[in-house]
Amino acid sequence: MPTTINRAQGILARLGLGVVALSAAAAAVGALTTTHVATVTRTTTASPEAIWNLWANVPNRTRWDSGLVWARIDGPFQQGATGEVRLKDQPTRRFEVVDSRPPRHYTDRFFLPMGTSMDWHHSIDELGDNRRQVTFRVEVTGPTALILAPIAKNILGDELPQTIDRLTAIAEGAR
Repeated sequence: MPTTINRAQGILARLGLGVVALSAAAAAVGALTTTHVATVTRTTTASPEAIWNLWANVPNRTRWDSGLVWARIDGPFQQGATGEVRLKDQPTRRFEVVDSRPPRHYTDRFFLPMGTSMDWHHSIDELGDNRRQVTFRVEVTGPTALILAPIAKNILGDELPQTIDRLTAIAEGAR
């Protein structure tokens, strides 16, 4: 009987080490992984400056982003600026503007649990004939990226296109 117990303990110990090794490998792969969540593009006649002004007015983003409860930024809207947002049914999240090239492009990074981040790339590209393409591209990077990306994709699937539609409609009215 003691031999059977010792053998069972040995099997459980090896199984536990295997689970730990598998978990560590998954975290390492996730830490190196950037996972695409969503890309939404809309065509508009709004000027880049009109769109940029809406992007840069962080506290008033609730006007065009119905998923936001509130948003705030510490200082001017520029690279290195930080702030917080509160999304519906979500905890408060910190963010940082990690790239800013007015009035055509910026990226803000949201800090998620367990060392994961979500980057929102916003861009405006000229199409000619007074038309522009506004694009939001969202990516998740970090240890839980492979888990969080499908969840974020599900949440953003319906909301993001409507958000960009409201943004461009308001910007077009600002002419």
